[in-house]
Amino acid sequence: MKIIGIGRELPEQVYLMADSAIIKTNKPFFVPHFAQSFTGTPAIVLHIDRLGKHIAPRFAHRYCLALAPAIKVTARELAMEQPMEATSALSLSFDGALLLGDFTTIDIPESINSSEVTIERNGERAAQGNLNAMGLDFRQLIAQLSVYFTLKMGDMIVVELGHSDIELKMGDTLHAAINGCQKLTIRVK
Repeated sequence: MKIIGIGRELPEQVYLMADSAIIKTNKPFFVPHFAQSFTGTPAIVLHIDRLGKHIAPRFAHRYCLALAPAIKVTARELAMEQPMEATSALSLSFDGALLLGDFTTIDIPESINSSEVTIERNGERAAQGNLNAMGLDFRQLIAQLSVYFTLKMGDMIVVELGHSDIELKMGDTLHAAINGCQKLTIRVK
């Protein structure tokens, strides 16, 4: 299983994460000690459901049959201190960097681009985003990534959405929803 991340500042910024980066719903996020501040960004996770390489955009919808809301955690101070090449590994891909909600099966593939991910922190709406607002199309993303990676069943593509960061603090309770259906609950400890 591969976890492929797509940065929000530069859609061309692609990074890989280990499976230890995932924290699933109802599990706590323990604030790591290697940085002073951590932020969360809404993200949508595309679950790859078949094997493919060099996928044409017109067939890409066949490769993603489920999606989930997520919160992509970043160690902000490390991102600013490091050169761009080192930023991915140190500030984006550490253990616990992906707070992942439950997957929802997709009935209409065309709806993926407009699927809205919202995050609430301590009961108040804190951030939201979707692929359309980012000017991205999931079919193009899958097609472009399949040029470089063989996509396999179980792989995940994590796309950071929006330009609003949420500062994560101990004691916070985070909820993420996709299209109004809550799929993620995480406590920050």
